Amino acid sequence: MIAELGVGKLIAAGGCLVCGVVVIAAIGGGAKYAFTAGDTAKLRAAICAYAAPPGAIRRVPASRFGLSSQQIANARQIVNVAAKLGLPKRAAEIALSTAIQESSLTNLRTGNGSYGLFQQQPSQGWGTKQQVTDPSHAARFFYTRLVEIPGWEHMPLTQAAALVQRPREDLRDAYAKHEPLAKALVALLWKGRSSGRAAVDTVTSDDMRVRIQTAAGLGVPRDELVASIAADLASQKSGEQLDPDEIRKRADDILTTVAGQLCEELKLRANNPADETTSDGNALIEGPAGRGAIAVRAALAMIGVPYSWGGGGPGGPSFGTGRGARTKGFDCSGLTEYAWSKAGVSIGSSTGPQWHSGKHVDRSQLQPGDLVFFAYNPRDPSTIHHVGLYIGEGKMVHAPHTGSHVQIAPMSRSDYAGAVRPSLRGRFDLNFSS
Repeated sequence: MIAELGVGKLIAAGGCLVCGVVVIAAIGGGAKYAFTAGDTAKLRAAICAYAAPPGAIRRVPASRFGLSSQQIANARQIVNVAAKLGLPKRAAEIALSTAIQESSLTNLRTGNGSYGLFQQQPSQGWGTKQQVTDPSHAARFFYTRLVEIPGWEHMPLTQAAALVQRPREDLRDAYAKHEPLAKALVALLWKGRSSGRAAVDTVTSDDMRVRIQTAAGLGVPRDELVASIAADLASQKSGEQLDPDEIRKRADDILTTVAGQLCEELKLRANNPADETTSDGNALIEGPAGRGAIAVRAALAMIGVPYSWGGGGPGGPSFGTGRGARTKGFDCSGLTEYAWSKAGVSIGSSTGPQWHSGKHVDRSQLQPGDLVFFAYNPRDPSTIHHVGLYIGEGKMVHAPHTGSHVQIAPMSRSDYAGAVRPSLRGRFDLNFSS
């Protein structure tokens, strides 16, 4: 039996795009979607894939410009960063002219203190050698300094480039001769969004970041994520009449823009050894959302495992106590403890400690991985008798009672007492080998 849970509408107070994910779980065999949250390199790749719409990469004959395929690839990265940052084409033209002059679009890893496509110097605050030889990082920091120049959009290209690069006086006009080639490359490689598409405001972007991280961890295909965003846009009562094709274009734009920003940030974090990393050396996805996806993965993989009173814990199913002594499995808190242990967080072995294991969140703010509690008296935490793991669309995965098994169930119960998002205070080293 396949239970399709659809898209969770986790709407923040005041209204925003939903932050849920699609989960399809097989009652006997865990999740249909392959989780990547346990491998942050794969998770980063999944997020970056969301930023590239199918067909967006146009194959450019290298011979057309007298450039190698690698030079074209480097030019593409420079142009893509400008588009993802929401900059005009003029910024990409300036950056490409600069890179052609400085390195002939070759990512130079050796030199006398200057490296990469823009020949940036670590000693001048451009980043480490590793960072300035990463084309995306190098382009991003070029644009950062470019936009700080008043009136850069309207000045001659070579003047703007020189103000960023600060070359010798006799080389300040050298960038001008590359402008025709730079314009031709930008015209062909540019894939920024049109002015008629929807912009993504700060609030929506923050919510969407959570949604994208969780969806990537669950392995939700890009088309399905676009479709769910489009459905949410269609449900908004903005007063604007749009046909389905335009709504889908807007949804695609939002996903491309926010995933692109997140992708660039994660690439930079992966190259920065000072950032928080997992035990395998990969940068962590920020915030609880990524770990929540790991916890959901672990719990869904246990669907079908028998309920056992007092059973289960960080090591997985175990023989319980009392009426669970002869059954290897989980009780409710044993399942949630196990799930969050796989995310590297210790939440305690019973509902009491788990109720105090993190921040209490409103029901409208639920995210996949949050602990959901049920009590005889919902206003009195001392009467809590059950806990589950929220997975989206008003549903949870839990171990219900003796004689049952780990399963998915709706949360539409009158004894709902509250929810907790586990804190990293109880964090221990992750082990993704199991």
